Amino acid sequence: MINLHAVFLKKAAGLIIYFFWVGLWLLGLGLVLWYPLRWWPGDKLLPVQLINYFMPWLLLALIPAIIIAGLANRPGLIALLTLPTLFIIFSYAPLFLPRSNMVLADSGRIKVMSYNIWGRNHNMRSVAAIIHREQPDILLLQEAYSHLSDSLMEELTRLYPDQELYYTFTPGAGQAIISRFPLSPQGTSYEQGRAQKAIVHTPNGDILVWNVHLKQPRYWSSQYDQMVLLEQAIAAVDQPLIVGGDFNTTDQSEIYHMINQHLDNSHWEAGWGFGFSYPANKPTINGVTVPTPMIRIDHIFHSRHFYAYDAKTLSTNGGSDHFPVVADLSLTR
Repeated sequence: MINLHAVFLKKAAGLIIYFFWVGLWLLGLGLVLWYPLRWWPGDKLLPVQLINYFMPWLLLALIPAIIIAGLANRPGLIALLTLPTLFIIFSYAPLFLPRSNMVLADSGRIKVMSYNIWGRNHNMRSVAAIIHREQPDILLLQEAYSHLSDSLMEELTRLYPDQELYYTFTPGAGQAIISRFPLSPQGTSYEQGRAQKAIVHTPNGDILVWNVHLKQPRYWSSQYDQMVLLEQAIAAVDQPLIVGGDFNTTDQSEIYHMINQHLDNSHWEAGWGFGFSYPANKPTINGVTVPTPMIRIDHIFHSRHFYAYDAKTLSTNGGSDHFPVVADLSLTR
């Protein structure tokens, strides 16, 4: 009986080891296949979309897997797993390398902040405290629905003590643009991702500012259609333009690259690290707290008329499920 039990355990252990190695091979083959699938059919294919969203986190599996394959002397598996690992590392390497301190003639700096305050967040005092601490010149708010906007504006009335507060709200879309400079509202395009548009009249000239909140990725076709129209609108602009907000997409997605080919991302230009912004409220799944934040879906883009001196993701969320993102821009001559 003891021998039979030992034989069973030995076969079970052998089966587990076998499937472990098969799993690593499938992981490597799947990621090698994922690379061409990014170009076609792209994010339309759900597995491709998910990998694009959580790409940095693959290193948590790939690096230990390479070490284990090395200890087991499996050169073929090492080579297979190394290909996607190098691709991911080189994709994000610019965010961890020293930046050159370029000195440009400029016409004044502008601090831009984008903040999804979350429609279920009623802690507007904490939200306002974060905004007061950062003192942005231009503030883009998402999910600032009518039940939140009134109480928030009461908290922000003294944001610029020596100046008038200028703002435009689209409560139905939950979008708001607040500025220390006078602004002229230009309407909101729901078809372009709830793009709330305004002209901000700065001492150094007018700037177009668009506040965007795209649909969530589970509505991928709708999100894609919004980005197609938004990209067309951006391509038609030839003056200083800032586009920020909650894009509900990461920097590796197909949709992201549609806008990135026209504008620069402030974080990639002047930020450091992954800059994850979501989720900020530490959700739990079956009693297990999810490590957060996990992805960066909040972005501040700018046209070639600007230079980014600094960009960061704040570490306080004010009760929101997003961390605010901030960019320090200069309108270059």
